[in-house]
Amino acid sequence: MKISRKIILTTFIILKGGSVLAQNSKNNSIYFEALGNGIAYSVNYDKLIPITSKLKFVPRVGFEFIPRDKSTLPANGKWTIPLEINSLYAASEKQKNFYEAGLGLTLSNIVENYSINENNEIKPTRIQNAKIVTLRLGYRYQKASGGLMYRAGVLVKLYQDEYSKQRVGDDMFFAVWPGFSVGYSF
Repeated sequence: MKISRKIILTTFIILKGGSVLAQNSKNNSIYFEALGNGIAYSVNYDKLIPITSKLKFVPRVGFEFIPRDKSTLPANGKWTIPLEINSLYAASEKQKNFYEAGLGLTLSNIVENYSINENNEIKPTRIQNAKIVTLRLGYRYQKASGGLMYRAGVLVKLYQDEYSKQRVGDDMFFAVWPGFSVGYSF
């Protein structure tokens, strides 16, 4: 298969242009999100990958841990891992205000068949992941020079696995759920 010089040159220009854009801005962010994909909260990291001067691709990973009371639940705690792929769009090239849209997958552990014996020891349990898929629509403020960043959005539940519906019902993650973030970009 013959690849034309125009395709190679165009690809090179796009990739080089993206790397030039990336060098002029602070593309990493660490932030705290209240509610959102973590359900209660999450600590997150994401990276802006410039597609054009107005459009960015943003993969994200986060973590939530909530300790459990040993007298009522296993002591290992509940963890949640929010994963998300977003796109940011700004009306102009120098803009620091973005429209945000994306898809997320939240993995959260659910404990089944737990009980505490007379010695306050946990009997055998089964832990399985719940899977929730969401659509995010929101707003993000982030300067190209870095510093304070914040975002607010609405998550719409697109899918919840059958196991989590059986264990905690369809209300584990509401159909529409808010999320608010504040952090630092560098």
